[in-house]
Amino acid sequence: MTDLILSTGTNLGDREQYLEEALKDLCSHFPHIQSSRIYESSAVDYEDQPDFLNQVHHFLLDKKTSADEVLKIINQIEHAHGRKRLINKGPRTLDIDILFYSLETLESPNLTIPHPRQFQRSFIVTPLRELDYFETLKKKFDFPTSFDNSCWLLGNR
Repeated sequence: MTDLILSTGTNLGDREQYLEEALKDLCSHFPHIQSSRIYESSAVDYEDQPDFLNQVHHFLLDKKTSADEVLKIINQIEHAHGRKRLINKGPRTLDIDILFYSLETLESPNLTIPHPRQFQRSFIVTPLRELDYFETLKKKFDFPTSFDNSCWLLGNR
């Protein structure tokens, strides 16, 4: 069995609907274990864009699906929901990232796991802490408690 931790994010259109549809599509490929609540945050890196909604999900792969195969599936889901990569780190209908593939560390031309910038982002680490699997992750990885950016529960700004 392989634990798969994914993040979903969006800052265009009906953001809540995009997150809902993304989870539905992901569940059609991977058995779903748990999801965090939805968090909102200002954009980082490319800041001239609308606020993001983010959520983190735990799936359990019941067969040996490679990380590259997972990446191919999530890219197809992003594309099906209108994801266009016009501006690096720019606005998007849907963004899905592989945060963890069990406790493995992977490096390839197309993929780095754990996701390289996740430890700097409150909108990833905060919802990640809600997952039961976080207890396992924190035994191997160091997670910060303060960030240069902030996030808040949807509707609590």
